[in-house]
Amino acid sequence: MIAAILLAAGLSSRTKRFHKLLLPYKGKKLLDHAITAITRSAITYLIIVTGKQQRKIRKIIPKKDMIKVVYNPKYRSGMASSIKVGLQYLPQEVTHFFIALADMPKVNKNHYNKIISAIKKNPKLPVVPYVDGQAANPVLFPKHFIRKLQLLEGDLGARMLLRRSKHTKLAFRQSALLTDLDCLADFKIKLPSLQNR
Repeated sequence: MIAAILLAAGLSSRTKRFHKLLLPYKGKKLLDHAITAITRSAITYLIIVTGKQQRKIRKIIPKKDMIKVVYNPKYRSGMASSIKVGLQYLPQEVTHFFIALADMPKVNKNHYNKIISAIKKNPKLPVVPYVDGQAANPVLFPKHFIRKLQLLEGDLGARMLLRRSKHTKLAFRQSALLTDLDCLADFKIKLPSLQNR
C-alpha cells in the first residue's frame, strides 16, 4: 500500500489574516488541488494533518474512505510536529508513503505516479524528485524510515535527513514540484474580493 501524509497545518503567516489553504486558486480552494492530485493517483490512503483553523479546513475536505483527517495540537512548533502526527496514523500494511505539502497546487497525479514507479529501482530507498539539480517535493519514503522521521524537530521537515541518507534521484523538468504559494500576491487576487467571502 502506498499512502500519503499531506501537511495542511501551516501558520499562513504571509497571507495576513487569511488561511492560504482556503484561498481560491484557479477555480478551487488551494487545498482542493492537493487533495485531488493525491486521490486521483495510485495512492490508496491519505492522511491530512491540520492545525490552524482546523474546523474550517475539515469542512472542505471530501468525505472518502481513503481520507483520514487528524489534528496537530503542536502545529505552531513547526513542520516536524505535523510529520510525527501523520506517521502515527499510517496503516500497518503501508510499504511506502509520501510526505506532501498542501500549498503546491501544480503537483498533479502524474507526478505522484511517476515517483511511485521509481520504487522499482530500489524499494529500500526514498525517492526524491529533482528539478535542475534541486531537491523538490513530494518525497516518497519506504516504511523503515518512520523511525528516522520520528526524530525530526523544528521546521526543517525531512530535508536534513535526506541529505544524510542515500536516496533515488528522479529528474523532472517541470518547476511544478518547486512551486508553492506563500503570499497573497501568489494568488493574483485582490483583497476586496476576499473580504466579501
